Amino acid sequence: MKLRKVTKIIVVLVLLIVSVYLSIEPKYTSSSGVTPPFITHFPTFIAHKSIISNKSHPNTIDAIEEVLMSEVPGVEVDVRLSKDGVPIIYHANTLEEETNGVGKPEDYVWADLEKLIYKNTPNSRIMSLEKLLTVVGTKKFIFLDVKTYKIFNQQLATALTALINKYQLQETIFVESFNPFLLLSIRLTAPDILIMYDFTTSSEAPSKDFESQFKKIPWLLKQPFIQKQIRRLIRPDLLSPRFNVNEDVLKSLIDNGYPVVAYNIDTPQAAQGLLDIGVKGIQTNKSMSIIQRVKTSQATYDAGGSGVIPSKIIHVQTIEDIQEAVQLARATQKKITIAGLRHSMGGHTLLDNSIQLDTLSFKKVIYNPETMTVNIEPGATWKRVQKVLDRYGRSVKVMQGDNIFTVGGTVSINIHGWQTNSAPLASTVISLKVMTADGKIHHLHRDDNSPLFKAVLGGYGLFGLILNVELETAPNTALKFKAEFIDPNDFGHAFEKYVATNPKAELAYGRLCVDKHHLFKYAGLYWYEQTHADKLEDLKFKPPITDNRGILRASETYNWGKKLRWSAEKTYVQRMLHANAISRNNAMNTDIQILWPIYRTHKDVLQEFLIPKQNLNAFVASLKKHILDFKVNILHVTIREVKQDNISLLPYAKTDMFGLLCAFSQGRTPDEEKQMRQFTQKVIDDLLQLEGVFFLPYRLHYTKEQLLTAYPEIKEWVRLKKTFDPDNMFDSEFFQYVSKEED
Repeated sequence: MKLRKVTKIIVVLVLLIVSVYLSIEPKYTSSSGVTPPFITHFPTFIAHKSIISNKSHPNTIDAIEEVLMSEVPGVEVDVRLSKDGVPIIYHANTLEEETNGVGKPEDYVWADLEKLIYKNTPNSRIMSLEKLLTVVGTKKFIFLDVKTYKIFNQQLATALTALINKYQLQETIFVESFNPFLLLSIRLTAPDILIMYDFTTSSEAPSKDFESQFKKIPWLLKQPFIQKQIRRLIRPDLLSPRFNVNEDVLKSLIDNGYPVVAYNIDTPQAAQGLLDIGVKGIQTNKSMSIIQRVKTSQATYDAGGSGVIPSKIIHVQTIEDIQEAVQLARATQKKITIAGLRHSMGGHTLLDNSIQLDTLSFKKVIYNPETMTVNIEPGATWKRVQKVLDRYGRSVKVMQGDNIFTVGGTVSINIHGWQTNSAPLASTVISLKVMTADGKIHHLHRDDNSPLFKAVLGGYGLFGLILNVELETAPNTALKFKAEFIDPNDFGHAFEKYVATNPKAELAYGRLCVDKHHLFKYAGLYWYEQTHADKLEDLKFKPPITDNRGILRASETYNWGKKLRWSAEKTYVQRMLHANAISRNNAMNTDIQILWPIYRTHKDVLQEFLIPKQNLNAFVASLKKHILDFKVNILHVTIREVKQDNISLLPYAKTDMFGLLCAFSQGRTPDEEKQMRQFTQKVIDDLLQLEGVFFLPYRLHYTKEQLLTAYPEIKEWVRLKKTFDPDNMFDSEFFQYVSKEED
């Protein structure tokens, strides 16, 4: 009897825990394979059905062209599937509602649909989705509102995915729907496509215009409890509440981190109120009038949490856009800052009242088969580059361990990667096309020994704007994962044995255990080496090796989370050791989204310390001491090799070194900021004694004296900056800090 009673109690407790868990709103945890644009910028106003005036019929090419000529940054269209599997742009349920046709559009093949003419128009016809994508490209954000009668419509999901992949628009398209099954299908089969979950809690349609659409939404999908579980399951990148969702619900979602797009808002008063409570975007039929009457924040932030209000943000797409921006800056005597995804942490892309050039839409990638090189515009991400190279059996030669960064930003900080026996990225740059502050375009080649070439590589966007970079590539070889768990004191010897002297090793990094009770007592060395494979998979999204995001974030708050991470990592490594060979591109196809913070009470702080190989053990001991003394919360330490840099004007790899990339979690109070600064300066003092260097893309926690000791070349660097940019047109918070004279 006692056992039965205990069993009942356990069952009741489990049910209670589960019910409490399911009743809690899940925290925002987007799982797409790209950096969602709202991390850096987002279209505040979106033209619903491509409407910005009554001159053109909604969802037509004429309406789209109106949007393209306007300042409205986003366009929403309705997507259906023809009988023969062609995605089309059409809103109504039947053809007779808007065209000279009859019946459901889904019952006709595309060849018949494209002949139909919209009512009250001379020649406006139904448009295919492919036509839309070729016309709009990356000029505007595109929201595809999917219309389907089927609960499960894999054919439509596959067709959408194929077109988005074909035109490489993963970073500027959202697929949106009330249908969670369609969104889940896209999430599972194409995790690098952004999705937006539409939902409503209203029991009545707001007007007769929406009544037919509203009736098609099952009662179950209108229930808040069910919607929570859908969000928990599909983890949408955006939410779009429809039909007058309660403001308290909106605030709750925003408080839990969800980016929200409100629909369909047609008055300036309503739009202003929603933006004031934190709504990210407004879908509207009256975008032009709302833009003119609504105040929006121009604040822009980097990954370190620094924020500024630029005078103007220009989303450049062409060289002509940049030339006009330079002319505008000169005419208005404004500074220029250059921004991509803004993952730097020290104001490198920011300055108050500057003209900020957002390069994310300037992102063409062209592979050159004859030379086996690749030409890239600065706004392209490494993921975009990898997709192009993968088609030709080639791979990026040197890049970060994560591929969400822009190439322009990467060149500007001259990163190093986890590619073995490699100097920083500068060693793979063949040529650069750069526009300087005088508006001139310079074609620079590495054989010319140009000081501007050397200065731009690791120049933090201060010597000119990179228009194009030509890089060497490497073969997309077959690789097999290898690992050894070792004593950290033996890391240097193990690296030499398994990696440095191993001609087959191509990628390698180490990891230190951060469990505070066993801090730095254990280490893992992981590498990929060449092998043979009859066939390799094409490039596809795969999660990073750094455990599950939930486990990682548990380690931010609890030490048991750090223990669990180390245990999970060892388990994962054992599984990887028995996995099949993968391509070099797939091994390098990870992103850091799993590392993003969940809670707003803390922020992540990165620092990288580079140390000559022979001094690694002494520095690790010093770092451990300061972590314990200051009680800072360290999340992970990754160790990578970097060979000496003989190219850039401001080198951090003075010799062959190990780089220790450290991630810390820090509270947002002034006292915690002060503590992190003091901790970092103590670490740097010991680092400099050991002939080490700190990397500059991170927080400005170092002193001017430490900067000059680590980088004695910086005086010449600043002098050359004045030569190429005497008026200091290209500027940033970072440059003002490092170039400031001591009082």
